[in-house]
Amino acid sequence: MDSRLVDLLMEVQYSFPLVERPYAEVGRRLGADEEWVIARLREAVLEGVLKRIGAILNYRSRSLVAALVGMAVPDGLIEEVAAEVNRDPYVSHNFQRDYKPYNLWFVTKAGSAEELEAKVAGIARRYGVDYIVLYSLRSYKVDVRFDLRRGISWTRGYVMPENPPSIGGLGIPHAFFSKIKSLPLTPEPFREAAAVVGRSVPETLDLIRELIGRGVLRELHGTLDGERVGFRENAMVVLRRGDVCEAVANMPISTHVVLRNTVPGRWEYPCYFMVHGVSRDVIESYVKDAMKKLGVEDYRLLYSVRDFLGGREMARRVEKVAEEG
Repeated sequence: MDSRLVDLLMEVQYSFPLVERPYAEVGRRLGADEEWVIARLREAVLEGVLKRIGAILNYRSRSLVAALVGMAVPDGLIEEVAAEVNRDPYVSHNFQRDYKPYNLWFVTKAGSAEELEAKVAGIARRYGVDYIVLYSLRSYKVDVRFDLRRGISWTRGYVMPENPPSIGGLGIPHAFFSKIKSLPLTPEPFREAAAVVGRSVPETLDLIRELIGRGVLRELHGTLDGERVGFRENAMVVLRRGDVCEAVANMPISTHVVLRNTVPGRWEYPCYFMVHGVSRDVIESYVKDAMKKLGVEDYRLLYSVRDFLGGREMARRVEKVAEEG
Protein backbone atom coordinates (compact mmCIF):
# COMPACT_ATOMS: atom_id res chain seq x y z
CA MET A 1 0.00 0.00 0.00
CA ASP A 2 1.17 3.51 -0.71
CA SER A 3 1.85 5.82 2.21
CA ARG A 4 -1.24 7.97 1.61
CA LEU A 5 -3.53 4.96 1.84
CA VAL A 6 -1.76 3.79 5.01
CA ASP A 7 -2.28 7.23 6.55
CA LEU A 8 -5.96 7.19 5.55
CA LEU A 9 -6.65 3.71 6.89
CA MET A 10 -4.86 4.48 10.15
CA GLU A 11 -6.95 7.64 10.53
CA VAL A 12 -10.32 5.92 9.99
CA GLN A 13 -9.29 3.03 12.26
CA TYR A 14 -8.03 5.08 15.17
CA SER A 15 -9.47 8.57 14.97
CA PHE A 16 -12.72 8.52 13.01
CA PRO A 17 -14.46 11.78 13.95
CA LEU A 18 -18.05 11.87 15.23
CA VAL A 19 -18.99 15.03 13.32
CA GLU A 20 -21.55 15.83 10.61
CA ARG A 21 -19.01 15.61 7.77
CA PRO A 22 -16.42 13.12 9.07
CA TYR A 23 -14.72 12.49 5.72
CA ALA A 24 -14.10 16.20 5.29
CA GLU A 25 -12.52 16.28 8.75
CA VAL A 26 -10.37 13.23 7.96
CA GLY A 27 -9.25 14.99 4.78
CA ARG A 28 -8.41 18.17 6.68
CA ARG A 29 -6.16 16.18 9.02
CA LEU A 30 -4.41 14.49 6.12
CA GLY A 31 -4.14 17.53 3.85
CA ALA A 32 -6.61 16.10 1.33
CA ASP A 33 -10.09 17.06 0.21
CA GLU A 34 -13.31 15.27 1.11
CA GLU A 35 -13.82 13.95 -2.43
CA TRP A 36 -10.43 12.19 -2.43
CA VAL A 37 -11.09 10.62 0.99
CA ILE A 38 -14.47 9.21 -0.05
CA ALA A 39 -13.20 8.02 -3.44
CA ARG A 40 -10.15 6.29 -1.93
CA LEU A 41 -12.21 4.61 0.78
CA ARG A 42 -14.62 3.32 -1.87
CA GLU A 43 -11.65 1.89 -3.74
CA ALA A 44 -10.45 0.24 -0.53
CA VAL A 45 -13.85 -1.41 -0.14
CA LEU A 46 -13.73 -2.73 -3.72
CA GLU A 47 -10.19 -3.99 -3.11
CA GLY A 48 -11.41 -5.93 -0.06
CA VAL A 49 -9.15 -3.95 2.29
CA LEU A 50 -11.85 -1.96 4.11
CA LYS A 51 -14.84 -3.95 5.38
CA ARG A 52 -16.86 -1.08 6.79
CA ILE A 53 -16.83 2.02 8.95
CA GLY A 54 -19.31 1.84 11.78
CA ALA A 55 -20.23 0.68 15.27
CA ILE A 56 -21.33 -2.84 16.26
CA LEU A 57 -23.77 -3.79 19.00
CA ASN A 58 -22.43 -5.47 22.14
CA TYR A 59 -23.96 -8.97 22.09
CA ARG A 60 -24.78 -8.65 25.80
CA SER A 61 -27.22 -5.89 24.89
CA ARG A 62 -29.02 -8.49 22.77
CA SER A 63 -29.53 -10.82 25.77
CA LEU A 64 -27.40 -13.59 24.24
CA VAL A 65 -25.07 -16.10 25.90
CA ALA A 66 -21.67 -16.63 24.25
CA ALA A 67 -19.06 -19.37 24.55
CA LEU A 68 -15.77 -20.44 23.05
CA VAL A 69 -15.87 -24.16 22.24
CA GLY A 70 -12.82 -26.37 21.86
CA MET A 71 -13.30 -29.75 20.12
CA ALA A 72 -10.84 -32.63 19.90
CA VAL A 73 -11.31 -33.68 16.28
CA PRO A 74 -9.28 -36.34 14.42
CA ASP A 75 -7.36 -34.75 11.56
CA GLY A 76 -9.22 -36.79 8.98
CA LEU A 77 -12.59 -35.49 10.21
CA ILE A 78 -11.78 -31.87 10.88
CA GLU A 79 -13.09 -30.46 7.60
CA GLU A 80 -16.37 -32.34 7.93
CA VAL A 81 -16.88 -31.33 11.56
CA ALA A 82 -15.97 -27.72 10.79
CA ALA A 83 -18.55 -27.64 8.00
CA GLU A 84 -21.20 -29.00 10.38
CA VAL A 85 -20.28 -26.33 12.95
CA ASN A 86 -20.69 -23.65 10.28
CA ARG A 87 -24.31 -24.64 9.73
CA ASP A 88 -25.06 -22.77 12.96
CA PRO A 89 -25.71 -19.13 11.91
CA TYR A 90 -24.54 -17.90 15.32
CA VAL A 91 -21.00 -19.22 14.83
CA SER A 92 -18.80 -16.19 14.23
CA HIS A 93 -15.29 -17.72 14.39
CA ASN A 94 -14.17 -21.24 13.48
CA PHE A 95 -10.44 -21.99 13.49
CA GLN A 96 -8.15 -24.97 13.55
CA ARG A 97 -5.35 -24.19 16.01
CA ASP A 98 -2.01 -25.85 16.66
CA TYR A 99 -3.00 -27.41 19.98
CA LYS A 100 -3.99 -30.90 21.08
CA PRO A 101 -6.28 -32.43 22.06
CA TYR A 102 -8.58 -29.48 21.31
CA ASN A 103 -7.72 -28.40 17.79
CA LEU A 104 -11.03 -26.95 16.50
CA TRP A 105 -12.08 -23.70 18.18
CA PHE A 106 -15.27 -21.81 17.47
CA VAL A 107 -17.39 -19.10 19.05
CA THR A 108 -21.15 -19.40 19.12
CA LYS A 109 -24.07 -17.68 20.82
CA ALA A 110 -27.56 -18.69 21.91
CA GLY A 111 -30.52 -17.42 23.88
CA SER A 112 -29.55 -19.54 26.90
CA ALA A 113 -26.75 -21.76 28.19
CA GLU A 114 -29.03 -24.79 27.83
CA GLU A 115 -29.65 -24.04 24.16
CA LEU A 116 -25.96 -23.49 23.52
CA GLU A 117 -24.96 -26.72 25.31
CA ALA A 118 -27.55 -28.72 23.38
CA LYS A 119 -26.38 -27.68 19.93
CA VAL A 120 -22.69 -28.24 20.76
CA ALA A 121 -23.43 -31.63 22.36
CA GLY A 122 -25.39 -32.66 19.27
CA ILE A 123 -22.37 -32.16 17.01
CA ALA A 124 -20.05 -33.88 19.49
CA ARG A 125 -22.32 -36.95 19.74
CA ARG A 126 -22.65 -37.21 15.98
CA TYR A 127 -18.89 -37.44 15.49
CA GLY A 128 -17.92 -38.99 18.82
CA VAL A 129 -15.54 -36.21 19.83
CA ASP A 130 -14.62 -34.68 23.17
CA TYR A 131 -15.18 -30.97 23.76
CA ILE A 132 -15.06 -28.16 26.30
CA VAL A 133 -17.43 -25.18 26.55
CA LEU A 134 -15.83 -22.00 27.86
CA TYR A 135 -18.44 -19.37 28.66
CA SER A 136 -17.75 -15.68 28.59
CA LEU A 137 -17.93 -14.75 32.26
CA ARG A 138 -16.65 -11.23 31.70
CA SER A 139 -15.77 -9.53 28.43
CA TYR A 140 -13.11 -6.93 29.10
CA LYS A 141 -12.34 -5.82 25.58
CA VAL A 142 -13.44 -6.44 21.99
CA ASP A 143 -11.56 -4.18 19.60
CA VAL A 144 -9.71 -5.36 16.48
CA ARG A 145 -7.49 -2.79 14.79
CA PHE A 146 -4.30 -3.25 12.83
CA ASP A 147 -1.33 -0.95 13.22
CA LEU A 148 -0.06 -0.83 9.66
CA ARG A 149 3.26 0.64 10.80
CA ARG A 150 4.10 -1.61 13.76
CA GLY A 151 2.77 -4.80 12.12
CA ILE A 152 0.81 -5.80 15.23
CA SER A 153 -2.76 -5.42 16.44
CA TRP A 154 -2.92 -2.22 18.47
CA THR A 155 -5.69 -0.46 20.36
CA ARG A 156 -6.00 1.82 23.31
CA GLY A 157 -6.23 0.05 26.63
CA TYR A 158 -9.68 0.09 28.16
CA VAL A 159 -12.26 -2.09 29.94
CA MET A 160 -15.78 -2.49 28.58
CA PRO A 161 -18.73 -1.80 30.91
CA GLU A 162 -19.73 -5.08 32.54
CA ASN A 163 -23.53 -4.88 32.24
CA PRO A 164 -24.68 -2.75 29.29
CA PRO A 165 -28.43 -2.10 29.09
CA SER A 166 -30.57 -4.23 26.81
CA ILE A 167 -31.55 -2.53 23.57
CA GLY A 168 -35.13 -3.66 24.21
CA GLY A 169 -35.47 -1.10 26.98
CA LEU A 170 -33.82 1.82 25.22
CA GLY A 171 -36.75 2.77 23.00
CA ILE A 172 -34.50 3.07 19.95
CA PRO A 173 -35.71 1.58 16.64
CA HIS A 174 -33.69 -1.45 15.64
CA ALA A 175 -33.18 0.07 12.19
CA PHE A 176 -30.98 2.70 13.83
CA PHE A 177 -28.37 0.10 14.76
CA SER A 178 -28.43 -1.28 11.23
CA LYS A 179 -27.75 2.20 9.83
CA ILE A 180 -24.70 2.86 11.98
CA LYS A 181 -23.07 -0.57 11.73
CA SER A 182 -21.87 0.33 8.22
CA LEU A 183 -21.92 4.02 7.37
CA PRO A 184 -22.36 5.08 3.75
CA LEU A 185 -19.35 6.63 2.05
CA THR A 186 -21.14 9.91 1.44
CA PRO A 187 -20.42 13.44 2.67
CA GLU A 188 -23.03 13.28 5.47
CA PRO A 189 -23.14 9.60 6.49
CA PHE A 190 -25.17 10.05 9.70
CA ARG A 191 -28.25 11.53 8.02
CA GLU A 192 -29.98 8.17 7.48
CA ALA A 193 -29.51 7.12 11.10
CA ALA A 194 -30.75 10.52 12.28
CA ALA A 195 -33.90 10.16 10.17
CA VAL A 196 -34.67 6.79 11.77
CA VAL A 197 -34.70 8.24 15.30
CA GLY A 198 -36.26 11.56 14.27
CA ARG A 199 -33.39 13.68 15.56
CA SER A 200 -30.97 16.17 14.11
CA VAL A 201 -27.54 14.90 13.15
CA PRO A 202 -25.84 16.62 16.13
CA GLU A 203 -28.41 15.03 18.46
CA THR A 204 -27.84 11.67 16.82
CA LEU A 205 -24.09 11.99 17.31
CA ASP A 206 -24.71 12.68 20.99
CA LEU A 207 -26.85 9.53 21.13
CA ILE A 208 -24.08 7.47 19.57
CA ARG A 209 -21.58 8.83 22.10
CA GLU A 210 -23.96 7.97 24.93
CA LEU A 211 -24.47 4.40 23.67
CA ILE A 212 -20.71 3.91 23.33
CA GLY A 213 -20.21 5.23 26.86
CA ARG A 214 -22.82 2.81 28.24
CA GLY A 215 -21.25 -0.15 26.45
CA VAL A 216 -24.17 -0.78 24.09
CA LEU A 217 -22.04 0.05 21.04
CA ARG A 218 -18.39 -0.55 20.34
CA GLU A 219 -16.48 2.57 19.37
CA LEU A 220 -17.15 3.63 15.80
CA HIS A 221 -14.17 3.04 13.50
CA GLY A 222 -12.96 1.53 10.27
CA THR A 223 -12.67 -2.26 10.16
CA LEU A 224 -9.99 -3.75 7.91
CA ASP A 225 -9.52 -7.21 6.44
CA GLY A 226 -6.40 -8.31 8.30
CA GLU A 227 -5.17 -10.72 5.62
CA ARG A 228 -5.53 -8.10 2.89
CA VAL A 229 -3.27 -5.71 4.81
CA GLY A 230 -0.62 -8.34 5.58
CA PHE A 231 -1.72 -9.59 9.02
CA ARG A 232 -1.63 -13.30 8.23
CA GLU A 233 -0.98 -14.65 11.73
CA ASN A 234 -3.16 -14.63 14.81
CA ALA A 235 -2.76 -16.32 18.15
CA MET A 236 -5.12 -17.11 20.97
CA VAL A 237 -3.08 -16.49 24.10
CA VAL A 238 -4.30 -18.33 27.21
CA LEU A 239 -3.15 -17.64 30.76
CA ARG A 240 -3.54 -19.68 33.95
CA ARG A 241 -4.17 -16.52 35.95
CA GLY A 242 -7.63 -14.98 35.75
CA ASP A 243 -6.76 -12.04 37.99
CA VAL A 244 -4.75 -10.33 35.24
CA CYS A 245 -7.54 -10.11 32.65
CA GLU A 246 -8.24 -6.45 33.34
CA ALA A 247 -4.54 -5.61 33.03
CA VAL A 248 -4.43 -7.55 29.75
CA ALA A 249 -7.32 -5.43 28.43
CA ASN A 250 -5.17 -2.39 29.03
CA MET A 251 -2.38 -3.82 26.86
CA PRO A 252 -2.53 -2.27 23.38
CA ILE A 253 -1.73 -5.55 21.55
CA SER A 254 -4.85 -7.38 22.82
CA THR A 255 -7.98 -7.40 20.66
CA HIS A 256 -10.41 -9.71 22.49
CA VAL A 257 -9.94 -10.16 26.24
CA VAL A 258 -12.35 -12.51 28.01
CA LEU A 259 -12.50 -14.22 31.41
CA ARG A 260 -13.85 -17.75 30.96
CA ASN A 261 -14.66 -20.75 33.13
CA THR A 262 -12.13 -23.54 33.52
CA VAL A 263 -12.77 -27.27 33.18
CA PRO A 264 -10.82 -29.02 35.96
CA GLY A 265 -8.34 -31.52 34.62
CA ARG A 266 -9.05 -30.59 31.01
CA TRP A 267 -8.67 -26.81 30.66
CA GLU A 268 -7.02 -24.66 33.30
CA TYR A 269 -6.71 -21.33 31.50
CA PRO A 270 -9.33 -18.76 32.60
CA CYS A 271 -7.96 -15.65 30.87
CA TYR A 272 -7.90 -15.47 27.09
CA PHE A 273 -6.84 -12.82 24.62
CA MET A 274 -6.25 -12.53 20.88
CA VAL A 275 -3.34 -10.89 19.11
CA HIS A 276 -2.73 -10.43 15.36
CA GLY A 277 0.49 -9.75 13.51
CA VAL A 278 2.33 -9.82 10.21
CA SER A 279 4.46 -12.76 11.43
CA ARG A 280 4.80 -15.14 14.38
CA ASP A 281 8.12 -13.55 15.28
CA VAL A 282 6.44 -10.16 15.67
CA ILE A 283 3.61 -11.64 17.77
CA GLU A 284 5.95 -13.59 20.03
CA SER A 285 8.19 -10.60 20.62
CA TYR A 286 5.30 -8.36 21.71
CA VAL A 287 3.59 -11.08 23.78
CA LYS A 288 6.81 -12.01 25.57
CA ASP A 289 7.41 -8.39 26.49
CA ALA A 290 3.80 -7.90 27.64
CA MET A 291 3.80 -11.03 29.81
CA LYS A 292 7.09 -10.03 31.39
CA LYS A 293 5.62 -6.66 32.36
CA LEU A 294 2.58 -8.39 33.89
CA GLY A 295 4.72 -10.93 35.73
CA VAL A 296 2.96 -13.82 34.00
CA GLU A 297 5.05 -16.91 33.27
CA ASP A 298 2.47 -19.63 32.59
CA TYR A 299 0.81 -18.93 29.26
CA ARG A 300 0.45 -20.51 25.83
CA LEU A 301 0.04 -19.23 22.29
CA LEU A 302 -2.38 -21.22 20.13
CA TYR A 303 -1.83 -20.16 16.53
CA SER A 304 -4.49 -20.31 13.87
CA VAL A 305 -3.69 -22.96 11.26
CA ARG A 306 -6.89 -22.71 9.17
CA ASP A 307 -9.85 -20.38 9.13
CA PHE A 308 -12.87 -22.52 8.31
CA LEU A 309 -15.32 -19.64 8.24
CA GLY A 310 -13.37 -17.07 6.25
CA GLY A 311 -13.15 -13.33 6.84
CA ARG A 312 -16.00 -12.28 4.55
CA GLU A 313 -18.42 -14.94 5.77
CA MET A 314 -17.50 -14.14 9.37
CA ALA A 315 -18.25 -10.45 8.84
CA ARG A 316 -21.56 -11.31 7.18
CA ARG A 317 -22.59 -13.50 10.12
CA VAL A 318 -21.58 -10.92 12.73
CA GLU A 319 -23.71 -8.32 10.95
CA LYS A 320 -26.62 -10.76 10.55
CA VAL A 321 -26.66 -11.59 14.24
CA ALA A 322 -26.49 -7.88 15.07
CA GLU A 323 -29.48 -7.23 12.81
CA GLU A 324 -31.50 -10.04 14.40
CA GLY A 325 -30.90 -8.51 17.81
